[in-house]
Amino acid sequence: MEYSVLVVDDEALIAKNIAKSIERINPSFHVVSICTNGLEAAEYIKEHNVDVVFTDIRMPEMDGLGLAGFLSENYPYIECVIISGYDDFEYARSALIYHVKNYLLKPVNKEELKECLSVIERHMQASFSNFQESSFQEKEKNAEEIVSLVKEYIQQNYQEIIDLSTIAAKFGFSSSYLTKIFMRYEGITPSKYIKQYRISIAKQLLKNTDMPISIISSQTGFSDQFHFSKIFKSVAGISPSQYRNQI
Repeated sequence: MEYSVLVVDDEALIAKNIAKSIERINPSFHVVSICTNGLEAAEYIKEHNVDVVFTDIRMPEMDGLGLAGFLSENYPYIECVIISGYDDFEYARSALIYHVKNYLLKPVNKEELKECLSVIERHMQASFSNFQESSFQEKEKNAEEIVSLVKEYIQQNYQEIIDLSTIAAKFGFSSSYLTKIFMRYEGITPSKYIKQYRISIAKQLLKNTDMPISIISSQTGFSDQFHFSKIFKSVAGISPSQYRNQI
């Protein structure tokens, strides 16, 4: 199996060296991107499949602990490794509350990195095997059927706050497996599908009703009008009000 890795560090040279070391030491791990801070990483994770995150602890906008907290709350299936300088090590240990799997000191020791990757690989293989032996066989559904059920769930609950953890808990299987099979059959992540479906409903409401944009945003599952307008423009290319005027 191949595992997708995101490296997060505001020092570009260090980030590139870590990425190269990961792929050189264990070819099963493929670095899909490098981000410069936790906020940038969080946005990337919302749109892409990521299995493992290696993150520095001190970064602008959102530090490593903030990112670990974001992962713990929204993507608990993603393995997180904190990388810190010696002076930050005790501070980094507070990430235990976010179920961080490991800590590596800078400069990263290759043997320690090798062991860290081995532990993560064994854990993820065990999780996948457990899923295959229990949930998948028990429900007797193939991957395509699971994707159809997930899409149906999203379409019925798009007005609510939903995330991968909620969906996984609903159907009783691995969030990581969900993301992989969803991308295989739909070509996008579940998170992106949720966003696009909500925007499609919003377009219908803008076209067929006089409902205020603030109400449409809440009716389509967005936390506030500003966030709704930002997402709408990223998907449709124009703002909600411009879309309504064109119609």
